[in-house]
Amino acid sequence: TTMAWESALGSVIEVAIALAGFSGIVAAVGRRGAGHWSPVDQLLLRVLLTAAGAALAFAFLPFLLIDVIDPSLVWRSCSGLHATFVFGILLHRFREVSVLGVTQALGKRATAFMFVGSSTAFMVSVSNALWFASSSLYVVAIVWHVVSAFLSFVALLLNAWAQPPDATPPPDNR
Repeated sequence: TTMAWESALGSVIEVAIALAGFSGIVAAVGRRGAGHWSPVDQLLLRVLLTAAGAALAFAFLPFLLIDVIDPSLVWRSCSGLHATFVFGILLHRFREVSVLGVTQALGKRATAFMFVGSSTAFMVSVSNALWFASSSLYVVAIVWHVVSAFLSFVALLLNAWAQPPDATPPPDNR
């Protein structure tokens, strides 16, 4: 139905706000509260905040445009903007990961999953902009940001509970 996208994007907005808010909790938990942020944790926090912010922005955008532009043009335009954003953030994250050298620490599976998810969101958005003009496809692409933010949140939380590498040598018990 026509109202389904409004409810779905409203839910995306609520979840994105919650995830962005929880990032503050994550920042205060464990060794991060004492200022000990690993490069991986810093990257995960940036991914979380960027994904939550993108979900918010792209979920709000159709509400701003739907009353002034033809609905099919709204979905095409929003999808085109979204595809451009995802492409840019993918390039940025690749550069960031290679400069930081954190691929091993993130894990090959996690890195591959994030790449496949982002690439899928990009392809869905491009297809929607060029051919489908569907509110449902737009929602699917935007939901990826919520998934990405949630996965980053979980990884940060799990990393906060992990034991930090011990810099002191073990005692000599001869």
